[in-house]
Amino acid sequence: MRCFCAFVGFLCLSLSSAIASAQEIWFAPPDNLPRGSRFQTLPQNEDFPHLFDNNPTWSVKTDVFAISPMMGSNVSPEDTLRNINAFLTKHHIALAVGIGAAQTDNVDPVPGECGFGVEGMNRPNRNSIYFKRLKDLGIDVQYVAMDEPLTFAHYYNQRAACHYTIENTARRVAASLAEIRRYYPNVMVVDYEAPTATSAQQWNAEYPKWLLAYKQATGTPLDAVVFDVDWRKPWIDWVRPSTAITHKNGVRAGIFIDGTGPGDSDADSIASRKQNTLSVDRAKLPLDIVVIANWTPHPSRNLPESDPDTLTTFLHWFETRHDLGK
Repeated sequence: MRCFCAFVGFLCLSLSSAIASAQEIWFAPPDNLPRGSRFQTLPQNEDFPHLFDNNPTWSVKTDVFAISPMMGSNVSPEDTLRNINAFLTKHHIALAVGIGAAQTDNVDPVPGECGFGVEGMNRPNRNSIYFKRLKDLGIDVQYVAMDEPLTFAHYYNQRAACHYTIENTARRVAASLAEIRRYYPNVMVVDYEAPTATSAQQWNAEYPKWLLAYKQATGTPLDAVVFDVDWRKPWIDWVRPSTAITHKNGVRAGIFIDGTGPGDSDADSIASRKQNTLSVDRAKLPLDIVVIANWTPHPSRNLPESDPDTLTTFLHWFETRHDLGK
């Protein structure tokens, strides 16, 4: 009997480790591209190109590296894109390219149009132009990461809001993805969304409709949905039911681990990320993906990993917990 119990204990430990190791870690650090005066609050990390040095000062253990929609667009330097691609290929890391996925009505700006200057929106043919360039440069794109189309095309309620229906949003997304699949027919699609942008009641009622509308508009289900939450709210009221319905639809579920607000310093931001990690751990959600990302001034640096207050240091801390199955 003791032998059997020992075997069962070993089996449970092995299964626990297998589940933990199956969780993908994505890294989405801020880049060094200028974004103009309108986006002064966004980080601009000048050390971004050094993430791809021949002798990197970080552990390079992530599963997927995600670049911003701007870095994937025509404004990004060709040599930077080639360096990223060569580095990720060498280290067997997949590349995800962020995109504005919900299309506006007009190819060119029109006075008073909705969606102008709104995050997550894009104009017809833009993704076609961007991804043709990436293909011509030989960039191996395995994922596209949609910048919260449901959040910004449907729920967003500020200047130039569109308030598209769920079904209309899905059709606009499908048009963008059709442009991309001309050049990357097998690319996987991950949807970033911010459920806490609306009430838990509304989100939990409408989120299943979004998954269905996307599948009907594109002909295939999403590959994954990653939740971007406001940690100051009872986020579990949104994410627990959403994770269950995501899995029920055969789609992987994930969450962003970032800071609680901008933080007062680099050290404060890193500490809040660790607290948010512990909060997710306590929730015991069956998450398939965790994205380590930053959109705030802190931490102000990606590197080096040896500095306790950089984003790669937090990534390494998280990876160590992940490897131990904690």
